[in-house]
Amino acid sequence: MSTRPRICLIHTGGTIGMIREPKGQGYILRLPEDPSEFLRYLKTEEEVRELAELDCVALLNKDSTNLVPADWTKMAQAIYQRLDRGYQGFVIAHGTDTLHFSASALAFAFGDRLNLPIVFTGAQTIPAVAHGDARVNLLRAVKVACEDLAEVVVAFGESVFRGCRVQKKDARRFDAFESPAESPIGSITEEILLATGRVRMRRSRSGPLEFHPGFADGVVQFSLIPGLEPEALRPVLHSERCKGVILQSFGAGNVPNAGSYSFTGFIREAVNLDKPVVITSQLPATSTLASPYAPGREALEAGAIPSGDMTNAAATTKLRWVLHQIQSAIDSGSLAPARKLARVREMMGRVYVGEMTPSDAPRGN
Repeated sequence: MSTRPRICLIHTGGTIGMIREPKGQGYILRLPEDPSEFLRYLKTEEEVRELAELDCVALLNKDSTNLVPADWTKMAQAIYQRLDRGYQGFVIAHGTDTLHFSASALAFAFGDRLNLPIVFTGAQTIPAVAHGDARVNLLRAVKVACEDLAEVVVAFGESVFRGCRVQKKDARRFDAFESPAESPIGSITEEILLATGRVRMRRSRSGPLEFHPGFADGVVQFSLIPGLEPEALRPVLHSERCKGVILQSFGAGNVPNAGSYSFTGFIREAVNLDKPVVITSQLPATSTLASPYAPGREALEAGAIPSGDMTNAAATTKLRWVLHQIQSAIDSGSLAPARKLARVREMMGRVYVGEMTPSDAPRGN
């Protein structure tokens, strides 16, 4: 009987499994026609199987640019259905462009009672690049999945990041990801070095897993630029398909508040329509809880909801996750519709999986 840990590898697409195909005077990168051949393209089957007993699931075959919230649900459900099959952990091979969104989404879907690792990884180069990172990143991710972790993480390059704290920083470098508001929770060396005391470890569950894999549609995001007229955005706000708005602000939550470019009225209008407005920052991860500047304070006073020091990916996936649960509660009659925005504010401000620094935690200078 094998003593190697059992790992489930889920393929969703991305550069890590792509093929170079000649086209005209150049070439294009395309997804393999048969994603079940993923490991063969990587030429790493034997090495992977030295680390773990591997089962492969060809769940999706998409460029991550084309992934949508329904795909996050599909990934989460694929893992949930296999939780009782004796796996030590799961590895998800994923495209890098939206990997941080999917990792954040699955962190919320499984909550803080998850009792094994779910490890996302990807690559900046296709398997055919001999000196590239596709092969090594997969091997490292499998190694991380064999650890006694109990949360959703991203293993990329030499680092292990908390899944809901990471964002992509570069399209070419092999250290493609960063965790701007929280240092990595582990390093990948000959051994996996985890940050003791900061990482959720495998344990006996204190209660049943709270699995909430649904994410709402209808969330729109606007990145503020100088001279952007709120009037140009009002048709979107009033659309029935719009369920919530994210304003990616300047600085630490500053939103224009002067003249015809003021967003104060836009925020009040959204609140009157029962549509939450969440403020994130265009900076990597800056606290939007308490801007000392008038433009930031006026936005909050008008009814906007701060996102703390969450990454943009964490804030957007969390809003979709929150809205789905709230709408389900309204539909079931357990929440009065008039309580919708108050519940959104309360849930967006609660820390579920370490996605942001608690508002009462001490902050450095």
